[in-house]
Amino acid sequence: MRWPKGSKAGNVIIGGQGIGGGIAQLDYPEDVAFDPQGNMYVDDLNNNRVQMYAIDKSACAKGTRKKIAIN
Repeated sequence: MRWPKGSKAGNVIIGGQGIGGGIAQLDYPEDVAFDPQGNMYVDDLNNNRVQMYAIDKSACAKGTRKKIAIN
């Protein structure tokens, strides 16, 4: 989900189409990562793939990155 700045509802970026192998489907997503350009990568374990999704950043609110210590 993505919540554009000022909106009251979010947009589905990926998923919501049930389990499967289609472009908008995942089957056991295990991890998510972002590259420096903001594109999202999803590790789709049971489909043996990593899906890349270009994110339209024009509707996103700017945030700050924060390092979190995990004990």
